[in-house]
Amino acid sequence: MVDKIEMMVASSNASLSSNEEAKAKSKSVCILPPRPGTAVMTYQELHIPREQLTAAFYPIQEAQRWLTLVGKNGKGHRFPLPTILPKVIQTRFVPKRHLPKDVEVDRRRRQYQKINLTEELEKAGLTDDVLQPTEEQYNVMSEFAFPHKFPLSFFDDSNFDINSPEAWFELGIVGDTHYPLPARAYLPYNLSLLSCQWVLAAVTSYNNDTGLWTLHSLEDDCIYEVPKLQFMFLAEDPHKYIKRLRAAVNERHKGEQLMLMELIVDCVLHEDIESTNFYNFKPVEDILQASKVSEQCKRRLRSEVNLVFERLMALYELEQFIIKMPKEFPQFRNINLKEFVAQSFRVEFSEQERQRIKALRLAIEKKRYAYLKATLYYCIGGIEAMMGVAIECQYIETLSIFTCSFSKPLALSDFLQSQEAHSDNTATFLKVYWPQQITTVITVTLRALGKGWLDISFNNWTVYEMCKISRFILQVKFRMQESMEVLLESSLNNFAHFVCDPCLQFLNLKPHYKWTSDFIETEFPFPKPVFAMTLSISDDRKVFYSTDPDEFLPSLVDIFKRGLEKSAGVRCIDSDVMTGMKFAPNLYLLTVELIEDRYLEQDALIRKCYTKSVIPLRAYAKLYERFIDFYLLPVNQYMTDYVTTRKPSSQVKADILEHKRQKEELREILPAYITIGPFYINVDTTKQIMIKKHIEIIRRIFEYYVDRMYETNDAILDRCIEVHRKIAERPTSIEHLYEIRDYALTVPEIVEQLRADIQIMWLEYDLLDSFFYNLSDHQFAMKWNAFAWPHQITVRLSTLKEEQKIDIEEFLRQHASECQAFEERLESLNDEVQAFSLVFKADRAQETSVDVKKTFALIKELEKLGQTLQFRQELFELEPLSTEFLESIVASFSPYKLLWYACANFQKLEEATLGNPIAQVDLDDVWAHLMEYRNDLVESVNNFSEKPEIMDVANIFIGKIDEFIPVYNSVKDLRNENWMYLHWVELSQLVGQDIKYTVSMNYQYLVRKGILDHLPEVHDISVRANEEAEEIRRAIEEEEKNKQAELDALLLRKQLRKCRRDIL
Repeated sequence: MVDKIEMMVASSNASLSSNEEAKAKSKSVCILPPRPGTAVMTYQELHIPREQLTAAFYPIQEAQRWLTLVGKNGKGHRFPLPTILPKVIQTRFVPKRHLPKDVEVDRRRRQYQKINLTEELEKAGLTDDVLQPTEEQYNVMSEFAFPHKFPLSFFDDSNFDINSPEAWFELGIVGDTHYPLPARAYLPYNLSLLSCQWVLAAVTSYNNDTGLWTLHSLEDDCIYEVPKLQFMFLAEDPHKYIKRLRAAVNERHKGEQLMLMELIVDCVLHEDIESTNFYNFKPVEDILQASKVSEQCKRRLRSEVNLVFERLMALYELEQFIIKMPKEFPQFRNINLKEFVAQSFRVEFSEQERQRIKALRLAIEKKRYAYLKATLYYCIGGIEAMMGVAIECQYIETLSIFTCSFSKPLALSDFLQSQEAHSDNTATFLKVYWPQQITTVITVTLRALGKGWLDISFNNWTVYEMCKISRFILQVKFRMQESMEVLLESSLNNFAHFVCDPCLQFLNLKPHYKWTSDFIETEFPFPKPVFAMTLSISDDRKVFYSTDPDEFLPSLVDIFKRGLEKSAGVRCIDSDVMTGMKFAPNLYLLTVELIEDRYLEQDALIRKCYTKSVIPLRAYAKLYERFIDFYLLPVNQYMTDYVTTRKPSSQVKADILEHKRQKEELREILPAYITIGPFYINVDTTKQIMIKKHIEIIRRIFEYYVDRMYETNDAILDRCIEVHRKIAERPTSIEHLYEIRDYALTVPEIVEQLRADIQIMWLEYDLLDSFFYNLSDHQFAMKWNAFAWPHQITVRLSTLKEEQKIDIEEFLRQHASECQAFEERLESLNDEVQAFSLVFKADRAQETSVDVKKTFALIKELEKLGQTLQFRQELFELEPLSTEFLESIVASFSPYKLLWYACANFQKLEEATLGNPIAQVDLDDVWAHLMEYRNDLVESVNNFSEKPEIMDVANIFIGKIDEFIPVYNSVKDLRNENWMYLHWVELSQLVGQDIKYTVSMNYQYLVRKGILDHLPEVHDISVRANEEAEEIRRAIEEEEKNKQAELDALLLRKQLRKCRRDIL
């Protein structure tokens, strides 16, 4: 900014001299006048010394751009921009007609991005059949599963690499963070070796020992280890990568041709060559005759020359077959067989070196003989046998009893199961296959030597101990034990590091440690946790882990011990190699004994680490005790209690906001997963349960509030509809019209109350609007219908009076016709009542009583109608309606009603008394009704004194009642409580017929037996029964008194005897 100001000063002061300009530049700064366009004015220049200017520093940070690739389930993976920029090498100064480096890099990046790798590979003929098998498929699957025998990575040319692995990973470093590198890789899909495809992947690491790169597939989210040829960085040139693949394909083709040619040549039989004599090879024979070697050596040389010649002849014949029959050998097209001919190379040895060796005057032959006599490796067979043993033992040293390469954390049970299976497989290999393989290697090699120092067919123990074979077997044993020691030591060290390294940060913790960080930030991070656990809350209000932390220590110590113990029992190979001799059956290699001290150290470390590992887990679990109440909260019971409280809308809104706040708080403060040392704890399950519970409660509160508003709205609508119905209803009578008119006077007050309630309801609906809650169409319509109803009621009320004027005129005409019809019905009723004076048949009392009831019902109806007409007369403001005629009719009808009702009721009472069981007859009720009916009949006799025919009917029924009284008395006698079985026997003897008493027996049964002729005797029997019962009662009371007197006397004598003892 200072330079800009100086430039502006220089441009404005062009008239200054050079000295003044230099002085101005060095001493001061000129601030220019305002922007151009303003009025031309003269300004005095203001000079500010440079040292007075405030120093300004603007930190400029390097802008970082990122590439984001979407993986499985929409998960994003970020890569720094340098990881996709092509590598461009240019001189510092750009030559003419060349692009700058940045432009060239960006141009190449765009070009590489436009290239479709899959299409280019298809154009180049690099299909799946050509690219397969991969190294993993080659190691696992059968060699006949693919058209080619070997993976392309065996023939890869590393000269195509533009960067070293270290240089590649430096591109992903941003600050202190190492990011993976994006690439396109040919990988299995979902860990299936049967199908591979080109997918996007993230390169995370490189193994210098194996030369394999670790890739994270973005398609299936799996981890793979592949060679460089199997993937291409996005910063690489796709055309060069395809060229690299084609070069590897060509090299593999040559290798497969060589393998096939060697197989064909080795399988061809040459009978003519086998019978060839060696006299034609004169140069060879001359050399052999001149040399001072044994005949055995000469035989071997001749055999080797013969084999070389046989191979040459086989190659020549194969070449002739290929030339003559090219269709039979399509795989050998464009092949030069001279490349496969065996060649010899001259050993260059200087003459000066020869002279120096001769000057030493060493007896080389004697030393050689002494060495061969002392060493086990005096022949090629011993060397090959021991080399085979070393190869097998070196393979054992690469194994491990425990597996420590998990792609993700496992539960303790899965971890133990994996370790158990892996240790079982390793132990099985050590005990079964390893001795067999070593035995096979030694036997195949040494059996071809035949008799000698390393003869394996000895059957004499003394000879065996003298020969080198015993030392050879002992050397093999030591080599096996050394391999076992390496295996066990590496296994226990790897396992201890695997499970203890994450726990080393726990060793300084105190027993009362408290978690000081929040829920998300861990205090004990570790990049690769071992064990997976889930944190949850139990029904007994305790925070627990899916695996109890106390189980880790005994489980790990146990699997550590048992895994090492499984390696014990590896048998020696003595008896398997020396089959002609007998050895002890319990010859085993030393295994666990070799590493006892180191095992105790690592075991103590594991115990110490996992004793401390419980402390942070307990401390972290305590943080979740604040969520116990809500986690165990039953939503149904909570909502039941919530509904019963019926909180106001403001409180409901506050509750909803509180649950939303708590839900968001859970999302922010609780992690999905957290690492605590070796433990990878899943908190997401518990977190999602509580979040879903908050969401469920919020949803249920909304549903409850909507239902409550629906009920309120529906009640208001019912009130509005009811008010409107009452004032809009067509009146059916003048009474109804006046009821509507009276109700209409109260409608304005009702409408005001409705409007107040609707306003309150509207305010409560604002709660749902504040949360943008969508009402159903039906409830939305109800809400606005309720708002519109008061206006509709008011409109209807304004038209009510005009409509009622017309209705009043119509009802007045109807009232006149009804009054006339009422007079006519009274005349008809009077004639009907007068007709009862001509009815006096006593045997038709029931039929006559029915007619009387019908007439009485008609009278009641006319009385009610008369009252209605009188009330309407008042409403129409007319003269009162006279009902004297109706009253006279009622007065003349009452005597007939009293008479015939009494007659009919007596007949019913008589039938019920005689027909019902005697035990169920209510005698008091029968007597009360009997006297009531007789009094009514006596009154009827007085009423109809001027009508003798009707008075005779009353007298007849009075006589029937008097005749029925003795029957009533006999029933009363039979119901005597003292009437016993012997009295029924006496009654049977009296009437002369057998009477069987039952509970259902009625009086008609006794009438048929003739009891009516003996009613006085029945009364006498009842009296005697009472007397006999009284005598029995007095006798019982006398007996009770005598017993009590005897008991009192006995007690008195006992008391007297006690008194005499006290005196003595």
